[in-house]
Amino acid sequence: MTNKGGSRKMKRMAAPSYWPVARKTFKWTVKPSPGPHPIESSIPLLILVRDVLGLASSASEAKKIIHMKKIYVDGKPRWDHKFPVGLMDVVSIPDLDLNYRVSSDPYKVLKLVKIDKGEAGLKVVKVTKKTTYAGGRIQLTAHDGKNFLVDQKSELSKVIPGDSLLISLPSLGIERRFPLVLGAPVMVIRGKASGHVGRIEEIGEFITIRDMKNKNLIYRVFPENVIVLGERDPAISV
Repeated sequence: MTNKGGSRKMKRMAAPSYWPVARKTFKWTVKPSPGPHPIESSIPLLILVRDVLGLASSASEAKKIIHMKKIYVDGKPRWDHKFPVGLMDVVSIPDLDLNYRVSSDPYKVLKLVKIDKGEAGLKVVKVTKKTTYAGGRIQLTAHDGKNFLVDQKSELSKVIPGDSLLISLPSLGIERRFPLVLGAPVMVIRGKASGHVGRIEEIGEFITIRDMKNKNLIYRVFPENVIVLGERDPAISV
């Protein structure tokens, strides 16, 4: 007998706690498709349209909106209502002239931040892996699954895991590199300090960050729990 694959269904009681769905009203909810973000740190497009943005009152209405290619993620129309939307993704609704960035939050895990149309063409991604291939080509893998090929002789060859890239949407062209260094502005993406933006004061086993809004607030986090937002100041709204 062959092994049984993963279930295509998900009960509401088993859904991540931050999804804004009633747990006992109905039995089933939408299970995200395999995609750029894992289930525990993403939200299906249907739930985003219906429950977060309030653009539909039912699942069938949300599906119609999505299948008509009215919702864009990172500059591209997405018609799969199960598509997983996650950290730093840009969600756009051209017909309503609305643009949002998915940011980190200590309570909701993920939240939407409204941004202007000009900023909707930019995204910051964290480099999580660097691979060198024969012929002097280097592949950089980002936290959202995007891959970038750079030449070994280019400035981008100095990028290391932990650095961030400012990319243009939807072309995915690399605009700038943001290294993980002292003084860099970062956002905490996991833990109790999620969503806080601060400046790096010390780098070691832990990273010491001083909050930008409250200078008296200092917190220490693991390097994998932050994303660099710029060089001296955040390049995007979060």
